[in-house]
Amino acid sequence: MGGRHTSNAAVSALSAETYGEEANKKLSKPDESAQELKLNFGDLKQILADNQKQMAETLKEGMQQKPSEGRGQIVPTASANKIVESLKKFPVEKDGWKGLEEQWTVAIPNYTRYELTAHLRDAVYFWDGLKGEQGDIAYIPYVMDVQFQQLGAVGNAFAATWAEASFIGSVSTTLYEAGGYADLSYYLLERFDSNLLEMVNRALASGALNSEDTAIMTLVGAGTGTNFAGNVTRLTGAAYFYSTNIPKALKLLMLRGKNVRPEECVLYLTPAAYGALLEELTASQIIAYAQPGIVTQGLIERIFGVKIVVGEYRPNQQRTNAATGTVDLCFLMRGRRAVALAPKRDILVETDKQVATRKLRVTASHTMGIKILDFKEIVRIWTSRVA
Repeated sequence: MGGRHTSNAAVSALSAETYGEEANKKLSKPDESAQELKLNFGDLKQILADNQKQMAETLKEGMQQKPSEGRGQIVPTASANKIVESLKKFPVEKDGWKGLEEQWTVAIPNYTRYELTAHLRDAVYFWDGLKGEQGDIAYIPYVMDVQFQQLGAVGNAFAATWAEASFIGSVSTTLYEAGGYADLSYYLLERFDSNLLEMVNRALASGALNSEDTAIMTLVGAGTGTNFAGNVTRLTGAAYFYSTNIPKALKLLMLRGKNVRPEECVLYLTPAAYGALLEELTASQIIAYAQPGIVTQGLIERIFGVKIVVGEYRPNQQRTNAATGTVDLCFLMRGRRAVALAPKRDILVETDKQVATRKLRVTASHTMGIKILDFKEIVRIWTSRVA
């Protein structure tokens, strides 16, 4: 058994050696069966050119309009009616296409006449403590600025320098209500779906904001000359409003002892005054460099740090007599210290069916309380815009 094993091992070793030599010979000798592959692109350029020319001719023939033979197609009345009905309604989706709709389903915000809103509720003192309360009178608390008394020596007695009403208190104001109604025909409402509600709410909200702006500026404009922190006299130039009015108004507030930060102030402009200010600023190279958005976008959001708003309501007043004419007024104020706004509720919308006339009456109302807290926080600016 041991001898056979030795013989088999020797044979295996010899076979491995013989196989290795044969393999080395095959690897070192090149394969004579390999063939050289040659490609000829000589005719490819001509073939592509011919194909391109043929395609051009085919397109040219297809685009040529054949002369009319003077014959038209007459659609019978019955067939025409079927075509119209098929255009109005397609019963099912076919080949991924649903066909035409009979009505549109999105209300388009068009033909809005009263879009100009100053949104003064963001610039004045907003108090919502009146919401949900009973009664028609709003009580709005306030805290005023105070000035400390300088004593001659430490330990001296203080005089009664602060009257209660000049430090802390409350003001009351009768509520104001604004709104309106419209009678809408049934057939008109049937043409719209729920998308109409969003547009209706948006229109009513815009109307409510305009009513707030009008009520606020009506009270502000009713002040007399001695009520305000000061008056900026009108300039007699060609423009209705000038940018120099703004620093003049800020100076008048400071002369009243107000710790004025321009970013706290808001300037209410009429459309004519805003347009005059825009014309002046766009002609200034310095302003165009400092605030290029005024030139590129035509928007004046802030100037000298003061927020600019434009409202639909146009305050105006007679200057001295009828001969001088009635001119537009603009106002610069520290809004949160000058005016308080207390809405009693959000916009109330009520509907009532008018069965006899087949209409739906939609009534919207907005109730709010408004009070001037301090006229000395407001500067009146006269313009040269004659009504």
